[in-house]
Amino acid sequence: MRQLTFNRPIIWQPLPGMILSTRLMDILWLLVFAALLVACVVWAVSTGSYGLDINKVVQALLTPEAVPERQVNLVWELRLPRIMAAVLCGAALSVAGVIMQAITRNPLASPGLTGVESGASVTLLVLLILLPNALPHYLLPLAALIGGGAVAAFVYILASLRGFSPLRLILVGVGITALLSSVSDLLITYGDIERVESALIWLSGSLHQVTWPDIQVMAWWSIAGLLVWSTFRTLNLLRLGDSVALSRGVNPKVMIPVLLLLAVALTSAAVATVGTLSFVGLMAPHIARRFCGDRHGVLIPMAAMVGGLMVLLGDTIGRILFAPLQLPSGLVIVMIGAPYFVFLMRKMRH
Repeated sequence: MRQLTFNRPIIWQPLPGMILSTRLMDILWLLVFAALLVACVVWAVSTGSYGLDINKVVQALLTPEAVPERQVNLVWELRLPRIMAAVLCGAALSVAGVIMQAITRNPLASPGLTGVESGASVTLLVLLILLPNALPHYLLPLAALIGGGAVAAFVYILASLRGFSPLRLILVGVGITALLSSVSDLLITYGDIERVESALIWLSGSLHQVTWPDIQVMAWWSIAGLLVWSTFRTLNLLRLGDSVALSRGVNPKVMIPVLLLLAVALTSAAVATVGTLSFVGLMAPHIARRFCGDRHGVLIPMAAMVGGLMVLLGDTIGRILFAPLQLPSGLVIVMIGAPYFVFLMRKMRH
């Protein structure tokens, strides 16, 4: 029998129509999530212990002189800042989560693995409980940002002593986070009760103290998110492994520290603005992948919108669930995120 031979391997390539269909679906889902985000913003502005009609909200935004001053202040000074903070911080944490999961090639990686959240928390606890008069209140977010960034740098240095590896970064990050968590527990247990209460409000992820200057600072830090999107091809290659990235002209030893720096900048800015928001950086990328896969050119903006939606919905539900009492948005997100985390673990097991 004559043996068939092939001169070259057969490589499957998607047809042009398939590529066009995939891109159209990506655009469609991005538009759907953008519309959902806009609708949730309008709903959040009009909802609360003091309800507002949609027409009144539009008038307060476009023609504030035609609306009573009380309603204008409610929209512009109370609700809009926390809504903007929720969207920006949720997007920042989600994009940071995309980076961490790509460079570690671990679906359970989150921004907190770098020690940013625990570093910022300990810094703020020290300032609020042990040194309450050391800094004015408006400089506390900056101090938390510096503390979180310093801890993240320390984690990276320890993980790189004998050559960087994603597994070593995760292990060192978990160890440092556990150590700093014990320090936080010590400060909370033996600190002055009134100072501890004010610190716990921030640690639980509350947005009620956010002001427009905080939004301006967070908006500048969000530029890091645009820089991350410009590296989506690099993230696609790094997720496939260092050898694949090197074969395509990407040096992991250069790009991984740069991407880690961007993730730390996004996470520290978000944590310094609104406190610790658990599960956002873990859940939002996974939810976005269900609609676009691992193609980071689409995954990054979609995860950003999903993260913004998560924090915005968590904050709004916390405001209206037991109004006029308010639940911290971090608490609401954890109540939703913990069952999802268990579901994710069971799915990975099978």
